[in-house]
Amino acid sequence: MKHRVVFLDDEGIGPGVITPQLPFEHEWSSYVYTRPDQVLERLQGATIAMTCSVPLREEHLAQLPDLQMISLALTGTDIVDMDYCRARGIEVTNVPGYATNTVAEHSLAMMFELFRKVSSYHRVMQQVRDGSHETKNIYFDFPIRDLRGRVIGIVGNGPIAKRVAELSKAIGMDVIVYDRGGRYEGANFVPLDVLLQRSDVVMINCPLTDETLNLIDADELAQMKSDAVVINTGRGGIVNEAALIEAVEQGRIGGAALDVVVDEPVQPDNPLFRLIDRHNFILNPHVAWSSQDSMQGLISRSLDNITAFVNASPNEGKRAGAAQ
Repeated sequence: MKHRVVFLDDEGIGPGVITPQLPFEHEWSSYVYTRPDQVLERLQGATIAMTCSVPLREEHLAQLPDLQMISLALTGTDIVDMDYCRARGIEVTNVPGYATNTVAEHSLAMMFELFRKVSSYHRVMQQVRDGSHETKNIYFDFPIRDLRGRVIGIVGNGPIAKRVAELSKAIGMDVIVYDRGGRYEGANFVPLDVLLQRSDVVMINCPLTDETLNLIDADELAQMKSDAVVINTGRGGIVNEAALIEAVEQGRIGGAALDVVVDEPVQPDNPLFRLIDRHNFILNPHVAWSSQDSMQGLISRSLDNITAFVNASPNEGKRAGAAQ
């Protein structure tokens, strides 16, 4: 059969990334972005949908009888109603691990910024140039702290979390881990409350699930050291944003860095902007995954998943890339 493949939001793949050709007969349609009210129109007659960030919910899927497969150009599956897809026999694939290195590196970059204040002192130099800051022999505008010997507590134990642990150990940090499944034992695996109390850096590298929603809330933030920082490159919603804003504003923690938030894309009225001018707060627009290298791997593997689906017989069982 001739498949109709629709890519709902190719803006999720940056410039310079090469999109490989699918090696089977098909009709290809691609859109920069698809709003919720455009999903049904654009997927009518489609057998395969590909998306980076456009949610596909039951109210859409129930009206798309031709849809056989959804290829997610991302790691998480929370933007799709998985239970409905299983019940309908719609194959859903994702690309786990494509951004392992890039998200880990971005997580550490945020950590270094919170401790070393590189950008903050760069802005001081801009102010010196503009005449709004006096020229000094020695500058102590922002406290600089070393990371060697600090404790990093990683919430998660997947590929990204393990890479964060590897990099953190390389710079001399002590690593402890909270594994939500409780499947691992050893001196560095600790309960969440112990991790919060001991850590100088609380690093979130886990998916958003019913279990992890608001995992770091007001009670958890209250258990942290007063100079400890929270860094979330996992998913928005794991950290309660209202509680985080209050903790930072009141100086009950040392700072925070977020690459992910609950409501994306971030709108100008987001309460997190109350913190935007603070030297101990970093807000990024969900870019930790988006290195050129990782995006090329993402698009290639997403299309490989489509090819594997088309080539597989119905009775072959679980296919490569199938989301669990």
